[in-house]
Amino acid sequence: MDTYGSVYKEYFNPSNPMENRLVDDDESGQQHQFIFTIALETSITYILIVTTSSSNPTGAFSIFVSGPDNVDLKNISSPSIIQIQYSLAIQSNYSSELTTSSQTYSRDCRKSNYHYQAIRMNVVETGYYALISNSNMNTFGNIYEHDFNPMNPFENLQSQNYRSCSYQDFKFIVYLHSGPKYILVVTTSSPNMTGKFSILTSGPNVITLNAYTTPKKSSYACMTYYPTWMLIMICSIINLMKKLI
Repeated sequence: MDTYGSVYKEYFNPSNPMENRLVDDDESGQQHQFIFTIALETSITYILIVTTSSSNPTGAFSIFVSGPDNVDLKNISSPSIIQIQYSLAIQSNYSSELTTSSQTYSRDCRKSNYHYQAIRMNVVETGYYALISNSNMNTFGNIYEHDFNPMNPFENLQSQNYRSCSYQDFKFIVYLHSGPKYILVVTTSSPNMTGKFSILTSGPNVITLNAYTTPKKSSYACMTYYPTWMLIMICSIINLMKKLI
């Protein structure tokens, strides 16, 4: 099969495959195989991810390493936390509801009136965690680090997910550190939607989930981040009106 390889430093986050990636290669080697020439340091954990250049292929593979000394290779399946039965993993559960009274913002800085709820996540043990939503509406989830600013929904954004779990629910496989402040924002795929939802987490330890209050701000605030674009549009409209007159 046509293999594709990537090397990561310290850890691999499948929800953000660009994070911590040092090098990647598709077919620099013979017969569509990857090959790396990379400087590695002692006492640092490196993760080699072996996958394929296209979806669905399967097959056997071997890894050959040459250098000044031996490199110890062992299989680790860190993201398998999502695959184990939830009854065997440490879980947390949070239930709430989006109503017409819930705060709103512009999720994509295009449309307004997305109802949302911000949830503070307290992580006590570093590792891979699964976060899954269960709802009667099309939910959309975002994870922020440090803080969540509804006026700029792309600020501090770590991961976002929509419908990777089932038709209506989102699911994250994410590597979280103990210590940092994480905010999970639960919203919907379309504006003005409301309904009940629950969040299930699974991982090496319990994640404490609590409602997090953000300042009430206009859902149109995203537009203030594009003043040049707005001025160009306004000037174009004025010039067009002058020509028509």
